[in-house]
Amino acid sequence: MQLVDDVEPAPATRVAPRFIAVLTLAYVGAFIAFVPLLSLLTPMQAEALAPADKIGLLSLVSLWGAVTASITNLAAGWASDRTRARFGRRRPWILCGLVGVLLAYGLIARASTPAGLLAGVMAFQFAFNLLFAPLHAIFADLVPHDQKGQVAAFIGIAAPMGAASGVLIAAPILSDISTRLIVLGLLVAVCILPLLLVWKETPPAPARPRKKAVAIASSPGKGLNLDFGFVWASRFCFQISASVISAYMLFYLADHARYAEQFPGATVESGLARLIAFSTLLTLLAGFAGGLISDRFGRRKPFILLAAALLASGLLIFAFYPQWPGPLLGYVFYGLGFGLYTTVDTALVAQILPSRRHTARDLGVMNLTNTLPAILAPVLAIAALGPDRSDWPMLMIASAGVALLGGLAVAGVRMAR
Repeated sequence: MQLVDDVEPAPATRVAPRFIAVLTLAYVGAFIAFVPLLSLLTPMQAEALAPADKIGLLSLVSLWGAVTASITNLAAGWASDRTRARFGRRRPWILCGLVGVLLAYGLIARASTPAGLLAGVMAFQFAFNLLFAPLHAIFADLVPHDQKGQVAAFIGIAAPMGAASGVLIAAPILSDISTRLIVLGLLVAVCILPLLLVWKETPPAPARPRKKAVAIASSPGKGLNLDFGFVWASRFCFQISASVISAYMLFYLADHARYAEQFPGATVESGLARLIAFSTLLTLLAGFAGGLISDRFGRRKPFILLAAALLASGLLIFAFYPQWPGPLLGYVFYGLGFGLYTTVDTALVAQILPSRRHTARDLGVMNLTNTLPAILAPVLAIAALGPDRSDWPMLMIASAGVALLGGLAVAGVRMAR
């Protein structure tokens, strides 16, 4: 059963190239905001502040950061759906979030204790999700179904570009955490401000009185909600695996792959940045191909199944072949799978949203598949690595199994092929 007000058609007007460009750039800025911070700078800070238990501190920071992100994303999405400002319902929240992200970088740069690092990351997650919840809703608000794959292919470059920005952030010329965070903040602002300045968001219409809930033919609301559940479960599994890679690969390369021993004179963080950069091109190619081809054939699920197989293969290579070129090959498979998955999944999620009037709210629920895995990934890591924090093959095998479950879960979706 659905409210009559909720039964609204999907967007019908195709979006212009100029809008796609500024939206893509804003997504790139959003991913630059958090990927190098959480995958490089936060682990480096954890090691500097707690060298005896760097994994324990990183896990604690990741867990509470994810809790903060989960709550904030839901609240910000709900609030932006109901905002009736003259400048629109999404833009004011994005601007507030951007300012907050820049302030949070300052807190992280000044952190001199584990508690200070925890507070800084929680402040960042709060501000970032004020920004990201309404930004993510714009895609579903405005892009029609037959253009979703194409636009998702463009905004799909955000994740690999965010990862590739780690090469710059890890450059030896940026010698301290403060300088790196200043550069990061500048990049984020330059990428997101064009959307706020160029995009003319139409002020929302006044809220209409809610009508009595009535049943509509074939109870489509029930079917859509079931599809939403399957897609939620699929993304939840994928993101657990991705969270493990994002948070722990620096320590995997240092402690298990012995990167510094294999490449004397090279730092582990620069090695990780180069591996990520190498996989970025494959991620971009896979994302573009998946988005455009899935639009062409009107099919999403086969591509997500293929993405699961590729991603799991990369994780298994990490498990069994830590010696070079094993990590390089693992990142090839992981990059292909991750790029294909993120693009096609973005289009699929926007296609099966239960309510057009509550886009950001529903995407906030979907975003729990990004934040809850960040809570569970540290638990999985600590359990799989064992008391001595060294069983990396077990962690990678478990993560591969979870990724495969994510691919299988999408088979239950009925409203998209």
